[in-house]
Amino acid sequence: MSALGGGAIGIDVSDGTLKAVRLARRGGRLTLLHTWRAVLPDRPEGELAALHALLQQARPGPGTRVVISAPTRGLFSRTYQIPEMGVERVAELVRYEVLAELQQPADDLVIRHLIGRGAAERQVQAFALRRAQVEAFQQQLAAHGVPWDDLEPAGLALAAFADLERRSRGDRLLLGVGRTASQLVIQSSSGLWLRHLPLGVRDAPADELAERLRDEIDAALVWFVPADQRFRPDELVLSEEGALDPHLTGALKRVLSMPVVRIGELTHIRSSWRLRHTGQDAAQALSMGQAFGLALVGLRASPLRCPVVEGESRRAAARRMPAVTTGVLAACGALIALGELSRVWADRLDATLPSRLEDELLGRAEEAERLRAESDRLERQAAALHDVGLRRVAVQQVRRALAALAPLVTARDPQQRLHVEQLWLAAAEGGRAGTVSLTLHVDPVFDERLRERLEAVLRPEFGPVEVKGPEVAPVEGLSRWVVDNALR
Repeated sequence: MSALGGGAIGIDVSDGTLKAVRLARRGGRLTLLHTWRAVLPDRPEGELAALHALLQQARPGPGTRVVISAPTRGLFSRTYQIPEMGVERVAELVRYEVLAELQQPADDLVIRHLIGRGAAERQVQAFALRRAQVEAFQQQLAAHGVPWDDLEPAGLALAAFADLERRSRGDRLLLGVGRTASQLVIQSSSGLWLRHLPLGVRDAPADELAERLRDEIDAALVWFVPADQRFRPDELVLSEEGALDPHLTGALKRVLSMPVVRIGELTHIRSSWRLRHTGQDAAQALSMGQAFGLALVGLRASPLRCPVVEGESRRAAARRMPAVTTGVLAACGALIALGELSRVWADRLDATLPSRLEDELLGRAEEAERLRAESDRLERQAAALHDVGLRRVAVQQVRRALAALAPLVTARDPQQRLHVEQLWLAAAEGGRAGTVSLTLHVDPVFDERLRERLEAVLRPEFGPVEVKGPEVAPVEGLSRWVVDNALR
């Protein structure tokens, strides 16, 4: 391919096989230009050497985005439902929840999240990886001279491809079974979860592998999907090397209580003339779902974009250079024209205005500028005072919430635990009410009647409240309850 070509190349190296897809956007349509596929050597450095050789052949220019699958062994994945709030607050809340659950130092983790929108709440998918693992991969890419723009989770890329080619509004599972590893994706109305499985087609015969994958799926559903959420998958979409193995496909159909389907053809991506006439389309769709998804991310054609690491600065700068050069030249031309026009008008004013009137106009202009600056200062001061007032009100609301809970705490048996683990305050802003969110850790003996007791003590103070629980608390033997109170 020419180095002048644009588009994106998605490269998946997550499961023992190098799979790459080159896509372009032509006339509003997605076009498949080229594919590559090769078994990765088992020796150390084999993966990076194969990546380097592929990109030497593909020769992606600065206009082509290169998206590579991130190392996802040990990937942590969660979905949170949070109230509407600013983007920065979402990041803070996700970071707090992930660190509280993993109990690891923040510097040891790379934490990312993806925000979805809902009518009243936002659905946020959070991911975390070991920082040492990610940085080691970056260093290996640099050492082998491999250019890249994004590192993305392979499971999220598989979900992007499936959402494009086989859209579904119900619950479903996605399973990319590779040669040495697999990616499991759980999709439902209540969230999206990813899991890296160290199982592949080379690890066991088809029947045994199908049973082990079934056990992993059952465990993942228990671990990820909340107990109070209904999850009934319509289907399991099988991709990667496992989709090319009819024995594994048949074995999965026998051991799973749901339909097993494969994406056998491309319906929303048009293949180039050469690929259509060589008959490679079906095999590519079956076994390259993750690479397709990575290329879709590179084209910005998927909402499921969540870079683990984004940007190699040299490629980004080279991509911007033509636009920057054009902008600089245009700006220079405009400045020259404005300078000449200003000189002409200045000469005309000097010729027509008396010197006394000119001095008076300059004085009035300076006075107007001083008054504008003073007005801006007073507006900022008034806004700051208003914010302080709102915060004082919000603090009182927090005290009211804690005081309302006091009877529950004092009335309990001293041997039974019931305490406030966390209190989150979102102060009111223009056009949006504030909220107080309480997280309680309690003895399971309270679970049966705690919801109505919480509503009884908090409703007189706050009106309708939202109570969520019980869930399993991070502390063994306790239940977790979350109460959201709207501030009035």
